[in-house]
Amino acid sequence: MTQDEVSRQYYYQEIARRFLRHQTSMFFLPPPDLALISDWEKLGIPLEPILEGIDRTFARQLKRKKRRNIYSLSQCEREVLKAYASYQERLIGQASPQIEPDKKINKARAEIEAFLSGLPAELEKLRESYKIALDILNNSEPDENKLEELDEEIDRLIFQLILEEEKKTGLKEIRREFPGKPEAALTEILQTRLVKEKRQLYHLPYVSLFYY
Repeated sequence: MTQDEVSRQYYYQEIARRFLRHQTSMFFLPPPDLALISDWEKLGIPLEPILEGIDRTFARQLKRKKRRNIYSLSQCEREVLKAYASYQERLIGQASPQIEPDKKINKARAEIEAFLSGLPAELEKLRESYKIALDILNNSEPDENKLEELDEEIDRLIFQLILEEEKKTGLKEIRREFPGKPEAALTEILQTRLVKEKRQLYHLPYVSLFYY
C-alpha cells in the first residue's frame, strides 16, 4: 500500500470512528455517507474541521428542546462546512492580517440578487426568505445567527416543495440503508439528502456567511 493510500484510508477511518463514537447504535457507515467523505476529500477539507463539525452536530442536538436523532453523516455537513470556514479564516489570518471584512457579505448579496432575478416559478415560495436575507445582509453588521436560522427555514421550504412521490421513493432507499431506525430519524435523513440535491440542481445560494 502506498503512502497516499495509507493516508486516504486513515482519513476515512478517522471520520467513521468519530461519527460512530457518538452514534453507538451503528457499526458502519452506509454507502451515501462514504460518498460524502469522498466529496470532502475532493474538496480538500482536512480532518480537523470535519471531526470538529461532527462533534458540534452532536453537541448541538443535545441542547435542543426537541432533540434530533443523528443517523447519517450528511446531517453533520452544515457544521462541518462551518468548521471548515473557520479553519480557512484562521489560516488566512496567519498568512495575512489584512482581510477585507465585507468580502463575504458582498459575495452572498450578489449571489442572492442574481438568484432572485431569475427565480423559477416553481421556487416562488422561497422569494420572501431570500429578500429577508438581503435585508439582513444590508445591515452594517449582519446578524449571522439570524442568517443561519434563515438557511434552516429555507431548507424546510425546499423540502415542502418536493413532490410526495419523490419523497416516497427516497424514503424507501433510506429504509434499506438504515434498517430498524425510527421513522422520525429516517425523515430527517430524507430531508437532508433531498434538500441538498435540490440546492445543487437549482444552484440555490446559502445565506449563511460561513458558506462564502
